[in-house]
Amino acid sequence: MKINWKKPTKYSMIIAIILYLATFALAFYLGQMWGASNAILIECSNSLEEKQITSAFFTCDNEKTINAIFFSDKAELSLSDGRNMILFSAISASGARYANQDESFVFWNKGNTAFIQEGDDTTYSNCLTEN
Repeated sequence: MKINWKKPTKYSMIIAIILYLATFALAFYLGQMWGASNAILIECSNSLEEKQITSAFFTCDNEKTINAIFFSDKAELSLSDGRNMILFSAISASGARYANQDESFVFWNKGNTAFIQEGDDTTYSNCLTEN
């Protein structure tokens, strides 16, 4: 029996199709596994990043209040005037300081005291929380 190497046979075409499908299936499987592992890593890093450190409720002058939830790099504030905001950590010589991007709104906290500055005005002053 003489083999003609330049002419594909029915069996060689079937083997080529099987190899093509197996390669595609393997690549698809590996892609799914890689995507799932990345999703787990992202979820883990987000859960570590968003872990709440503590919270405090401040009572201020003029019957104003601040409810603050502190995270490692930010604070979420709920003010008695109905505003809710997220402020990120800012440089402070003493205590904790959180500000918006242009620093027109700044929340200062040290121990059980706090105050808020909006521009040049202190809008929430003499704020205290019970320890």
